[in-house]
Amino acid sequence: RLAAPVLSASRPALHGHAAAARAPLRLIRSMADDAAALEELPTVDENGQPLSKNALKKLLKARQIAEKKAKKAAEAAGRGGGGSAPASGSVESGSGSDGGPEEAVAPWGFSDLGVVMSAERRPDFAPAAVAQLGVPGGPGPGDEVVVRGRLATVRGKGSSAFLVVRAGSLHTVQAVFFRDASYPRQSKEMLSALQSLTEESVVEVEGRLQPAEVLSCSQDGVEIAISKVRLPSPAPPKPSF
Repeated sequence: RLAAPVLSASRPALHGHAAAARAPLRLIRSMADDAAALEELPTVDENGQPLSKNALKKLLKARQIAEKKAKKAAEAAGRGGGGSAPASGSVESGSGSDGGPEEAVAPWGFSDLGVVMSAERRPDFAPAAVAQLGVPGGPGPGDEVVVRGRLATVRGKGSSAFLVVRAGSLHTVQAVFFRDASYPRQSKEMLSALQSLTEESVVEVEGRLQPAEVLSCSQDGVEIAISKVRLPSPAPPKPSF
């Protein structure tokens, strides 16, 4: 009597070959996605200097983390009762999560713009030179200004946030925000957003100059009372070690 052919033994080998064939395809697709994402990143810093490959990789990682957080927030909002979720990192007005009364729109706010490409033109955007703040002939106390630079330091706890914005390598100015009793929920969200900013992120700070003694900054006679903060390019968090 002839033995029946054994077919099951050959099947794992076939499956193994198919998996091995699919693995390079997944790798190629992943590399293509990363290459496309890198093309969308800015190629120069705020001083017009070309970004290194390492800096571009850090920007890409930071954007991927932000996209994952936004996706999780959108999924959580969908599970919590439907409706569209607010933009990631933005501070908006409205009723609180506890169903309390709706607050009026606050006169200040925070916006996470994602990664803004250098090729984009903003003809109405004219930041003030940090080196001219508070000096004769430059903007002084009472003037509305907007500055753009890298976040040198972030300090904050409870009801206050202090940001130090650096332009170039020498000039720095302090920007401050305090909890507003007229907008308790929105000011709490604003403080949380500001205190969670990472150092070396590119930020745009808008507000009114006010007299101050800030010995740790080059512009030591004024500070910016924050009205708006925009985040065009977040920096990755520092390692914990």
